[in-house]
Amino acid sequence: LKAVLLFSIDTQSTQSDVQTMITKWRQQMPNAHLAYNIISQIIFVPNDPTMVDASKWIVAIEKLLPEIQSTNARVMLINDSFVLTRNVPELWPDDCGDVCGLVWTAPEDDESRHIQSYIRTLSSCAVERYRNFYYEKKSDIRNVHELIVEFELNLSWVGGERGGSVSAIYDYAGAHPDDEPAQKVLVPQGYPAIKLKKFFVTDDPWLSEPETTRSKLPPSFSATIYKGMNHDLNYLSDEDAERHFAEDGKNEDRIYSSLPLVIKSWLREELIKMGGEESTIAILEAYLAALNRGIVNASIEK
Repeated sequence: LKAVLLFSIDTQSTQSDVQTMITKWRQQMPNAHLAYNIISQIIFVPNDPTMVDASKWIVAIEKLLPEIQSTNARVMLINDSFVLTRNVPELWPDDCGDVCGLVWTAPEDDESRHIQSYIRTLSSCAVERYRNFYYEKKSDIRNVHELIVEFELNLSWVGGERGGSVSAIYDYAGAHPDDEPAQKVLVPQGYPAIKLKKFFVTDDPWLSEPETTRSKLPPSFSATIYKGMNHDLNYLSDEDAERHFAEDGKNEDRIYSSLPLVIKSWLREELIKMGGEESTIAILEAYLAALNRGIVNASIEK
C-alpha cells in the first residue's frame, strides 16, 4: 500500500507552514509514524478554486500512472471532506468494478444516480480514463458546481470502448446519503463515513421555529459566511446566496452564521452505541472547536 499526501498551497509561506504542521504531527501524535510510513510522496499543488480536489488527484495520477499501469494497481481517490470510523476493505477487491464507492445516491431508475467522489477506488483502466476525461473537460469547467456535475454525477467516463462497471458498498437508503434521514439508516448499519459538513448543526433557535411563522432568513444569517464556508456556493451573489439558503440551504446543514456549531445529538448517541468511538467523537469535537473559532474570526474580519 502506498499513499500520496496532497496539499493545496497559495504561497511559498503556506507550503512552509504545512511542512511544519506535518513535522509536529509526526512528533506529537500517538502512532503517527504508522500512518506516515505508508506515505510515499508529499506533493504541494497550487490551489485551484474551480477544479479543487480533482486538480490535486491529477498531479498524483500523472506521477504514478506508469507504475499503476505496469502493476495493474487499484487506486483510491480520497479528499479531506470526511472522517472514516472504520477500515473499508470492501472498496479494494477488483471484482467490485472499475469504480467502487460507498453508497448509491438514488434509486436505480433515477438518471442522477451516482456514487460520491470524496472516496472512490478505481481500477488501473479507470484511472487512465479519468485522466483523459479530466483533460478533455477541464477547460469547460467554470465553477465547483459544474465540476460536481461533470466529475461526480456524470459517470460516462467510466465506460471506455469495452464498457465499465460502477458499484457501491451500500444501496440507496431512501434519501441522498448526506441527508439526515439516510444517515440515520446507514450509520447503524456500519456506514463508515462522517462528512465534515454534515455532522453538526447550528445552535440556533430559529431552526426549531415553525416554518409558517418564522422569518424567511435567520436573524444571524450572513451571506459572506454562507458563501465562504460553503465553497460550492462561492460564485453566488449575496442575493442569490440568500435565495439559495431560503429554498435549499436551510435543509442542508450548511454553515450560515457565526453562531456556535454542535454535534448532532442522534449521531453522538450512535457513535457511543457502536463502542470504541471515543476517538471519532474527540476528532469531531476538535474539528468543531477549530471551525467555530474560524467562523468567529471571519465575522470579526468582515
